Amino acid sequence: MSIIDAIILGLVQGITEFLPISSSGHLVIVSHILGANNAFTFDVLLNFGSLLALIIYYRLRIWSIIVRIFSGKEWLLVAKVVVATIPAIFLGLVFNSQIEQLNGMIWVVIATLIIIGIPMIIMGKANDGADNREIEKSVGWRLALKTGITQAFALVPGVSRSGITILTGLRNNLSAERAAEFSFLLAIPIIAGASLKMLVSSEGIEFIRNNSTAFVIGNVVCFISGTLAINFMIKLIEKRGLKDFGWYRVILAAILTVLLLLGIL
Repeated sequence: MSIIDAIILGLVQGITEFLPISSSGHLVIVSHILGANNAFTFDVLLNFGSLLALIIYYRLRIWSIIVRIFSGKEWLLVAKVVVATIPAIFLGLVFNSQIEQLNGMIWVVIATLIIIGIPMIIMGKANDGADNREIEKSVGWRLALKTGITQAFALVPGVSRSGITILTGLRNNLSAERAAEFSFLLAIPIIAGASLKMLVSSEGIEFIRNNSTAFVIGNVVCFISGTLAINFMIKLIEKRGLKDFGWYRVILAAILTVLLLLGIL
């Protein structure tokens, strides 16, 4: 993989991992344009940059959680994160081969961009006066499980993990800030698990061995762009909700449909 491809894919992964427009969907699009056959492997390995961006951005919150765990006060939140993570892990393990087959199918991305984009436009308004207490109190067990189930659908390219989980929070009376915070906390075990799984796989080991410079540069670009994307995302949804991202998804799907029909993609 060339350095230019690594920079482009790192930039795309960093931005789209946290904006509700689907990193996997954009990877499918960009990999077609670049002709990068091993883009899926590289995209998963870029999650190290995404993970570092999350940890740095939420470092004070994460440190507070760790401190409170050792004082016996934070187990409920950790348990809720575990409950919300189980559906995605289960479905990912059971349907791993089917999910991998979906990667690279542009028509799947087009469909999911629209299917999730329209609810974002209609129901993704910022909740003025919604529950903005600490997520330990505002996120109950039912909401944690519900968010986990919707998060599992993000295994399909084009859905957007952050988008569907934040939308779930907004529709269940969470403030935009709390919905985003819970979504990004859920991302930590998911991203870490996917990254480590790929790192120890034969594909991951071979890719890093043959593309070590691209791996490092891509993750640095991903970290920087991801950090900026988190900050932008939280500020925007607090003011406008998910509506703008929903319109972006629908417009992008329309453009991709035209390009597909013209045989350009």
